[in-house]
Amino acid sequence: MLENYSSDLPISDEKDDRFQRYNFAKRIASTIIERDNSDCIVIGIYGVWGEGKTSVINFIASELKKNEHLITIKFNPWRYQDEISLLIQFFETLAHALDAKIKTKGEAIGSFVKKYGKVLSFTGFGESIESAGAAFAEVDIDELKKRIEKILVDNKSKIVIFIDDIDRLDKSEIHSVFRLVKLTADFKNTTYILSFDDKMVSSAIGERFGEGNQNAGQNFLEKIIQVPLHIPKAQKNALNQFCLEIVENILNTNQIKLTEEDAKRYTNEFTGNILPRLETPRLAVRYGNSLTFSLPLLLGEVNLVDLLLIEAIKTFYPEYYNFIKSNPEYFIESYGQSFGSGKDNEKITSIKEQFNNLAKTLTKNSQKRNIQNLLEELFPLFNEVYYNHVFNDKDYVNWFKNKRIVSSKYFERYFTYSVIKGDISDITFDSFIRSIKDLTVDEIIKNVEILVKEGSPDSFIQKLRSIEMDFDWDSSKKIAQAIAKASNLFPKGSNAFFYGIGISYREAATFIYQVLKKHKNIDERLELAKNLMTTAQPFRFAYELNSWFRIGETPQQRTFSDTQYAELATLLIERIISETGNNPFYETIDEVNVIQYLIGAWYEVNKNAFEEYFKNLFTKSPNRITGFLNSITPTGFGGAKGGAFKSDFTKEIYHWITTRIDKRLINDAIHKTFSEEEVNSENVLWIDMGQSEQSDLNLVRQFQHWLKMDTEPSNQ
Repeated sequence: MLENYSSDLPISDEKDDRFQRYNFAKRIASTIIERDNSDCIVIGIYGVWGEGKTSVINFIASELKKNEHLITIKFNPWRYQDEISLLIQFFETLAHALDAKIKTKGEAIGSFVKKYGKVLSFTGFGESIESAGAAFAEVDIDELKKRIEKILVDNKSKIVIFIDDIDRLDKSEIHSVFRLVKLTADFKNTTYILSFDDKMVSSAIGERFGEGNQNAGQNFLEKIIQVPLHIPKAQKNALNQFCLEIVENILNTNQIKLTEEDAKRYTNEFTGNILPRLETPRLAVRYGNSLTFSLPLLLGEVNLVDLLLIEAIKTFYPEYYNFIKSNPEYFIESYGQSFGSGKDNEKITSIKEQFNNLAKTLTKNSQKRNIQNLLEELFPLFNEVYYNHVFNDKDYVNWFKNKRIVSSKYFERYFTYSVIKGDISDITFDSFIRSIKDLTVDEIIKNVEILVKEGSPDSFIQKLRSIEMDFDWDSSKKIAQAIAKASNLFPKGSNAFFYGIGISYREAATFIYQVLKKHKNIDERLELAKNLMTTAQPFRFAYELNSWFRIGETPQQRTFSDTQYAELATLLIERIISETGNNPFYETIDEVNVIQYLIGAWYEVNKNAFEEYFKNLFTKSPNRITGFLNSITPTGFGGAKGGAFKSDFTKEIYHWITTRIDKRLINDAIHKTFSEEEVNSENVLWIDMGQSEQSDLNLVRQFQHWLKMDTEPSNQ
């Protein structure tokens, strides 16, 4: 809400003085009050933007108002777009102040304004103040000054005129203000207090004088300002405490309580690498306003400490922030070579060059080390530039799980202040996870559907996998059954290198495998696995789960015993036979490895039923033989024509299938489907990386080729 933002308004009350400037201001006020000399004097209050110049002016004004013989005027030159307006409004302001304070007629002074202003508008600074002053000899300047001075003397009054923020004007406006002060309104009994950044102003006006540089501008300022005073530098401890209190108040407003670990991490990084860059109260206020905006938007969606630190970089190291935002590849991608081992030296050289260029924006050498420390903390991969760090998959998972800015899935959130399209809100996701124990499997499925639609299958399953070890067994069973029954939400891909399985599809199966495997009770583990073999939809996902359950070479690595694996295989086989009905099961499956597994497993767990099935099939429907040979022949990829192609029925396949199905049964089915003339009309063709296209008849010829080799006496 807007009321939670700090407007960066200057203060005026002594009790609000955090940086011990009131005594400084009080001394200036006392000097003005006690001064006997009636000549006009100009005091300069110097300081950089945000250092507190306006607050010091307010303190001075507060002290001066205690004296009834002083007239204080605050004149704002920002309000006037041209010099005529500036001069007219200045004298009208002066006349109004005199009239209000000492009960005289403002018109006596105001009547000179137009005449006076017109002449001023045509006169510019020359090479010296004296020559510029000569241009006013023909106007009634002396009369005007005498009238004002007489009013002041008669009433025993002094005028103090404040003009603030001169450094925010453009060059011509700065000249107009100085001309007003020095040549036009230098009345007796008058004190001007001008506040500005002297370096900035001297650079702006320097081009008109002498050598045209900052030194020339500084020399000119010395002719205008009789008493140059630099604002007292805020004590570092007070400034740091001011900033930390702002942060604490914002955290409290948003009801945020840092954990002990987070508090330590933030404090170490902020005090060590950010606070050395804190030079003005305004920077602290800007940082606070930045957090006031970002925290409510991203609370629960990102890593809190990372957000506090990246917002600090935005305020205190803006050039680095913009570079990070525009060049994520340097911060969320490895500096290792894409292929093979070793470092990507070209990338490392590039970031070092960029880092050196950015360092030119810093005012102290130590700040380069500070920002590097911050980057190494926020973006651990950045450590690979300067050290021999190597990060593994576990590190990436932890970064994702903890919503770190270094994670490619979270990086953009820190800069867009929103959950980007295709991602899932962590607040929504966390709420779903907490609700699992109170939901039925069907209710969980409905929630999963909503989350996947809101984001994407990949983003949902990645979040789920990041917390797979955190589920208790009851929640594990529910979520596993829900994902298995709703596996169609996680689409399969078509990339051969991933065995025809999409990333989210494979990761969904991996998640279920992991939550099942971590459970120590073998009987409960087997019960869930059996349930999944019969309920997972579609059948292909049940097979995928079965494949994961079979991972491991030793008993310690494996999820189940041989007997238990046989039970799962039996359920899988019974299911596919039931679902396909009168049609051969292999005709409903388009993946050779799945068909080969089912054939091999069925032969092992129930040889009699297996043999009876194929005997009945090929006896009643011998023409199914070509579809069968096709189903167990591997598919190749790439080749001469590109894409997928059906490869050869090899000797290895022949021996594998004929050890399970009687070769005579297969051969009889072939002869019932094709005549001798059809089979022998052409020689067998061997597919060479897809140079030729495979055909049903050629597959038969390839089988016959191996059968002949197998039955000839010379090959016995």
